[in-house]
Amino acid sequence: MAAVNPDVQVTGSFNTVTSPTQNPATEDGTAQWALCGYGSQIPRIPGQALVARLTDPIPVTTSNGTFAVWLYNNELIAPSGTYYTLTLKNSNGDIAQINAYRFTAPGNFEIDGLIPYDPNQPPPPLPPLITNQLLVLPGLFDQQFDGSEYTAWQVTLTTDITGAWLSGLIPGNLYTFIIIQDSVGGHTFLWPSGPAPFNLHNATPVSMEPNATTIQTFVCDDSYNLYPIGAATYNP
Repeated sequence: MAAVNPDVQVTGSFNTVTSPTQNPATEDGTAQWALCGYGSQIPRIPGQALVARLTDPIPVTTSNGTFAVWLYNNELIAPSGTYYTLTLKNSNGDIAQINAYRFTAPGNFEIDGLIPYDPNQPPPPLPPLITNQLLVLPGLFDQQFDGSEYTAWQVTLTTDITGAWLSGLIPGNLYTFIIIQDSVGGHTFLWPSGPAPFNLHNATPVSMEPNATTIQTFVCDDSYNLYPIGAATYNP
């Protein structure tokens, strides 16, 4: 495999390092590039070599402040998210200026035309996770309520349900039951429970009125028990 060479050349010109305490306000100094942002990992070109890119100090003097340096573009370097800092120091070694830059493609760049990179800027937030958590069920005698797939269930009662059961409950989740009587009403709904370890406790009786809706929400504890967070609501 052919070796990967540095593919970014950065050139620039610093006439002097400014010193406001001197008149004229000039003094000699140095400029230095360093690779940053690789955290606890060792930066590397995958399949090639380790990368610890720290340039030798580049003299910045009143007579010759130009520089040219070769770097790897940051897209070649693992882990992702690396960037370079350019540190400008005065003759005493004090930092007069420091900026960060990130190169995402090879090429030749003039420092005067580069926009500094802000390494402290957080990445854009992910879009909110929006999924349909309501499952509409047909109201079977032995209805299953699977808590691993949905967190809310809607059932229209057209007959008595006395054999419902639970599965897949996740501790800490809230689960809501929406129980609707059909136009006839009077159908029994025996709240689901079991098989072990899944259980439901202290549920409010379902309204028996025609077209009535009963809604109640439960929280799952660490033993897969559902407990109501409040009394059921009815409509009408």
